Amino acid sequence: MNNLFHIPNRFLAVPKRSSAYRPEIDGLRAVAVVAVLINHLNERWLPGGFLGVDIFFVISGYVVTSSLLAREDGSRWQFLARFYGRRVRRLLPALVVNIAIVSILFSLFASPLDDFYAPIMRTGAAAIFGVSNLYLLKQGTSYFAGDNHFNVFMHTWSLGVEEQFYLVWPAILLLCGLGVAGAAAGLRRLKIVTLLLVVGSLVLFVGLSLKGQSERAFFLTPARFWELAAGCGAYLLHRGGGSARDLGRKLALPGLRGPLSLVLLLAMVGLLLLPESWRLATTLAVAAITALLLILVQPTSGIGRLLCHPVSLTLGAVSYSLYLWHWPVIVLARWTIGLTALTLLPVLALIALCTMVSYRLEGLFRYGRPTGLDRPWVLYPAMTVLASVVSLGLQGPLMGRLYAGQRSHAVGGSLNMKRIDGTTVDTVHCFQEPTDPIPKEDVLRACSADVSPGLSTLFFVGDSHTHMLIPLGGKLLSSGRYNVAFLARGGCPLPAFSRWEDGAAIPDRFRLCRPSTDHLEQMLLNRLRPADRIVLVSNLAGYLSNLQGPDRERAEASYATAIRRLGAAVASRRAELVIFAPLPTVPQAKLSGPLTLCQPEWFRPSWSQAPQCRPVQQPRADQLAATEPVRSFLQRLVADVPGTALFDPFDSVCPPAAGPCSSHLGHNLLFSDSNHLTNAGAWLLYPRFKAFLASPSPAS
Repeated sequence: MNNLFHIPNRFLAVPKRSSAYRPEIDGLRAVAVVAVLINHLNERWLPGGFLGVDIFFVISGYVVTSSLLAREDGSRWQFLARFYGRRVRRLLPALVVNIAIVSILFSLFASPLDDFYAPIMRTGAAAIFGVSNLYLLKQGTSYFAGDNHFNVFMHTWSLGVEEQFYLVWPAILLLCGLGVAGAAAGLRRLKIVTLLLVVGSLVLFVGLSLKGQSERAFFLTPARFWELAAGCGAYLLHRGGGSARDLGRKLALPGLRGPLSLVLLLAMVGLLLLPESWRLATTLAVAAITALLLILVQPTSGIGRLLCHPVSLTLGAVSYSLYLWHWPVIVLARWTIGLTALTLLPVLALIALCTMVSYRLEGLFRYGRPTGLDRPWVLYPAMTVLASVVSLGLQGPLMGRLYAGQRSHAVGGSLNMKRIDGTTVDTVHCFQEPTDPIPKEDVLRACSADVSPGLSTLFFVGDSHTHMLIPLGGKLLSSGRYNVAFLARGGCPLPAFSRWEDGAAIPDRFRLCRPSTDHLEQMLLNRLRPADRIVLVSNLAGYLSNLQGPDRERAEASYATAIRRLGAAVASRRAELVIFAPLPTVPQAKLSGPLTLCQPEWFRPSWSQAPQCRPVQQPRADQLAATEPVRSFLQRLVADVPGTALFDPFDSVCPPAAGPCSSHLGHNLLFSDSNHLTNAGAWLLYPRFKAFLASPSPAS
């Protein structure tokens, strides 16, 4: 069994471990990486498997502190230089090779015209320099969003957190008076500093999470520092007051370590089974359990022997390479053959192969003598530059050159993210979640695209249905006749109105809708000039469909009152108000991820495509009948409010001559779910909406 599984001894010659080596830590690494792998293969199999990264953070804090305190160099510069040299040899070669190869493979299978292409490639470029977590945060990314299942570099965010930790932790040890020969007296100061950092960072993490800023809590290193510092604290407790190899033998827990370790490990496994919605509590718990296990587990105990099994040691030893490669292989499978029961075994085999090769590369640079290793100031910068050139080249002059798909599919195809090229009007700047804080600045400035100051501006505002029309805004802007601006807040129609059942409490998710839309209204009115138009686009039919009888009458009356008030304010500025009528709907689930995955390719067989990629049709008469009550209500309303007009997009998406309403037009998907248009669907509105705007007086 040892010869079969214990890779470090037979696959690569590794120097003899020091007496301070704790094999059970490799066993904990195995638990962490297997949990992450299972969760990434299918989150339903292990909902809390993402907590494996938190286990890694605590382990990293422990191991790095152990490594640093085991050495006392002649000077502070020598202490830092040797530490960073070890970290570079440990992390950089495998990382840059991974990013270069994955970038090339991704460019083979992802259309360069897909809106996912550029952000994903930029994530890889950021990962080379250890800042992909900050890039993903800036992009407004949520780790748990379905779209990110297609980002081949999404997993590098955790490497960014660790690398940023490595930048500051050695300096903290030096400031505490450690790391230099004869300076061991600073151990007590380090314990105090570690405690303060754990408390401060933990308060930040919990505070951001409870305030609805979960992405900042997830990606920011200061909000994650408590986990790494908890590992540092575990080592300091384990070490006691003795040498770096004391291993906490003075802890007085005879007879209790084994049973307590078993309970803690079972609790850790139980946490991995809990749903993602519990992640604040499970993150706190799994970090605490990992720190306790690092203190308590002994290689001779029952749990210690399990963690020191050859299989566990092998997985722990290759955990970095396995982490680097498992996610890109899984994601590339999603872009191509799909991740199904039929493809699972080949995917796992490819992950294993890539892991073994990468581990060999790790060992070569850590323990071997590759050519140029004696000149690291040349070799490692050269590797970094080469990987950067590959990544940036595939985003620039080489973009699309390697694409192996049919380029005709990408022209005018269905794209998922929304933006107007050459402007700051895009999803990141101009779409807000309903729980996002109310912006204090004038966000309309960043979400405005101006062709000429002398042209009238079309202000598209409302809920997520406004966001889906950004591609339409791009065509209007390119016509040279209008400036455009977009600002959307999911689930929050503008103007705000009473859309809940009488006496029902407003759900917490939508509590900020009214104050945020009131704030946006004021910004709009301050910006309006004569001949401008405010275009209201919201899922009014969806909001009203949940109400019956008096509740619906009350909601309609509330909306009518809000429109009359807003219409009067707009008319006083000699501007106009346009309301979008309802679209048809198609009964299909939301398609998360790149919509180009619905386009058949030689490397993407039809059986690998999501069910939502198949056309769905509805009788046109039924769709007209379903939307008629809201359409009639809006027609009566605009007739009663001067300076207000109604645009009906129904015939653009479902023309009378087409027969049934369809989710597709040829190979192009028109809807990303039951009622949100794709880019291709939004572009269908352009001819009729352009004619509507050019009519003599659409608001008369």
